[in-house]
Amino acid sequence: MLALGTGAAFGMASAAPPPWAHARGHLNFQAQPSSAISGTIAGIDYSSASILVATPHGLVPVAITPSTSIYRGSAYASFADISRGAHVDINAADVGGRLVAQIVRIR
Repeated sequence: MLALGTGAAFGMASAAPPPWAHARGHLNFQAQPSSAISGTIAGIDYSSASILVATPHGLVPVAITPSTSIYRGSAYASFADISRGAHVDINAADVGGRLVAQIVRIR
């Protein structure tokens, strides 16, 4: 279902954020003040700037911010370069009970 957002004046619609976008935790993953997460991208929501990472411990929601550094190899990449099925290594911080990526490395 599409919900009209602030882009409605320009004829754009945005989808409602996925269920994990504002989750405080998933399955057995326990966030630490600084966490290292490795896994495969299971979902991406560009409108809420969040990804869902499948790890051996379960699904982990991670927010991406403008200050997140994203790399593919030694080159800089962008949020748009992250695709479903990609293997990633993420350094994240717990901010108000939500994991926020500081560094994302696309393998």
